Amino acid sequence: MTIQAQILDLLLDLRKQTGMALVLITHDMGVVAETAERVAVLYAGQKVEEAPVGELFGDPHHPYTAALLASLPERATGRELPAIGGVVPGLFDRPNGCLFSPRCRFATERCTKVAPSRQGKAAGYALCHYPLVHGQPVEHPDPHAQATV
Repeated sequence: MTIQAQILDLLLDLRKQTGMALVLITHDMGVVAETAERVAVLYAGQKVEEAPVGELFGDPHHPYTAALLASLPERATGRELPAIGGVVPGLFDRPNGCLFSPRCRFATERCTKVAPSRQGKAAGYALCHYPLVHGQPVEHPDPHAQATV
């Protein structure tokens, strides 16, 4: 057992024994899957989705969340892991509209000009003009827009 696993087990035991809340900040989606009840996904410092862990892993609604999960080794369908092209914007080079739009395969002109509104609970509170449902963007102007992962 790794030191990380021992520390996580200790924290989870303390949470159970004391009823305390536990907030983990991590890039390790395996840790999230094994320890979290709810997940908030952040992109460029902005919350882009929030849902119970099972719902988020089962049907992510924000394109960044879907791309992030598709890049996990256990979800790989080929020899190479899918990568998210481009770079995360910094504090002083943020794009207009949606912060993820330069890297999003579903981005439209609307995405590059207008900041998205937060969706409701059923769509994981996704911050997206075209939230995904089973990998497909809802109300996207291109009826052929489909996820490749």
